Amino acid sequence: MIRRSRPALLLIALLTALAAVAGCAAIPDETPAQGVAAGDGGGKPPSAPEPPKDLQPADLVRAFLNADADPNSNYAAGRAYLTRAAQPKWQPGSSITIIQDTFNTLPEQSKPDHATVQVTMQIIGRLGADAAFVPQSMANTLPLTVDKQDGQWRISAPPSGAYMTLDRFNEVYRQVKVYFLDPQKRVLVPDLRYIVSQPSNGLPARVIDRLLAGPSDAMQGALTSALGPDAVLHSGGVETGDGAVLVNLSRVGDLSPANVKLVIAQVVQSLAVVTNSRIRIEQDGTALSPDRLDWRIGDLPAYDIGTSPGPDLTGLIVQDGRIKQLDGKPLNGPAGNGSYEVQTAAQSIDGSELATVSKDARLRVGGLTQVAPVVDLTASTLTRPTWVSADSATDASNEVWTVADGSRVARVVKSADGAWVPHPVNTNDLSGFGAITDLRLSRDGTRAALIVNSQLIVCAVVRTPNSDTVALHSPRILLPDTLTSVVGVDWLLQDQLVVATSSQESPIVQVAADGDPVFNRYNAANLTAPVTAVTAAPSRPVIVVDAGGMWISSDSNSVWRVQGGVTVGRGSTAIPFYPG
Repeated sequence: MIRRSRPALLLIALLTALAAVAGCAAIPDETPAQGVAAGDGGGKPPSAPEPPKDLQPADLVRAFLNADADPNSNYAAGRAYLTRAAQPKWQPGSSITIIQDTFNTLPEQSKPDHATVQVTMQIIGRLGADAAFVPQSMANTLPLTVDKQDGQWRISAPPSGAYMTLDRFNEVYRQVKVYFLDPQKRVLVPDLRYIVSQPSNGLPARVIDRLLAGPSDAMQGALTSALGPDAVLHSGGVETGDGAVLVNLSRVGDLSPANVKLVIAQVVQSLAVVTNSRIRIEQDGTALSPDRLDWRIGDLPAYDIGTSPGPDLTGLIVQDGRIKQLDGKPLNGPAGNGSYEVQTAAQSIDGSELATVSKDARLRVGGLTQVAPVVDLTASTLTRPTWVSADSATDASNEVWTVADGSRVARVVKSADGAWVPHPVNTNDLSGFGAITDLRLSRDGTRAALIVNSQLIVCAVVRTPNSDTVALHSPRILLPDTLTSVVGVDWLLQDQLVVATSSQESPIVQVAADGDPVFNRYNAANLTAPVTAVTAAPSRPVIVVDAGGMWISSDSNSVWRVQGGVTVGRGSTAIPFYPG
């Protein structure tokens, strides 16, 4: 998870007119099972200090917006600013909209005991009913009505939802990774969610609640779970007397040994971010697995086979129509000797295969150093290819994607007779966004990152079971107000992207796959705008190309170092790429 800042000013904005934010839905209560306060749980709201006396309308509203509105206290601090009649009607947990930290209040008093305060803000996202962040960009102005009660101004028409500044959201909520499975149940895949951070002893139960609820709305169809649809947390979610965290489930579903191992992997991996304790997994009070009672990450088998390049695959570059190693030595075969006039390329994750796009927009796919046939895919332009991971560690990948003419996404699949055949990808959800200039599949195959009109979009890759149909669903523009000049993108981790932009201030940034507005800027020292290419992969330095050369960096705080062996500039460009 990206480290979050904690500025001193913590604001919360609670406004009216849910209709101003399309798609806001009810936020489920937090973990009622373990005595963790669950927001709008009913009953008499907890008491809170009265507001300062004699506040004028604008000051009252600003104090209300600055009030502590932790959902675990049923928003008691904010509720104190409402009239007695309005307090029981207010449902702040029905939606949570996140706004920029700076907002304005303008009072308009029409009567001695009645006024309207116009609140203007910039919306940057919302927390969905699935506890996932949904990025948005919207300027908004909403009226907040106040009336006098017992000689003091109070808000008389509270909204049906809560609005939080980003600072306040980061204080109340924390990001967690809830792990599900790819459709083939080979790979554990993180699904980013946001849960209430306090009380901290309730974190494991809140994570399990999100796991049992299934994948987020945006990842429906792209991820699955080994847990049955009726599975519930019977008890536990807290530490036992011997220090283990108990997860006692009921109605787990499939109890075959293979599926039980997947259930355990999902639970243990999901809880790793909120506890260092052993995880004791039971079904109705009995150990779920006969192999052991308590589990740690180290007890699990690897669930990332085929999704990360081996240590011997150090990356390649395209330069002057040839494919070379990072030290500048040409690759053996026609791709390296200039015969193909390569414009861009991609190496399969296992390293054995190569897909190249020539200057005349012809796609070739074949062995790394072998003569490769031209794929029957007619286009004027093709984007850099991107590979789907193999089905096992011993198999070669049989699928690679590209975008033809900025609009037609094609998955090129190896047939039984060894021919590479293009198949269309359903992109109906992307209609109206614009021309696609780059597409990168996550190495687990469940997400796709696209550059469209110089903005970054992430979609779910949904494969229809028992069908040849594949679609890109739930497109979301990440950081739409910040990433406006994107020129390159690659997957650093399953849920983290490295993005190259033409911006001088932020040429390289790391962003979460959900568009979390808190992101990392790489040190811009030594880079000369514009940056033209970027590549990234797990456990490898990020490589970028700018006007002055090729550079590498191991983390966002490091100074960029020259990648030797390749000369860039004076008319010569380069495109580096890691397998994937």
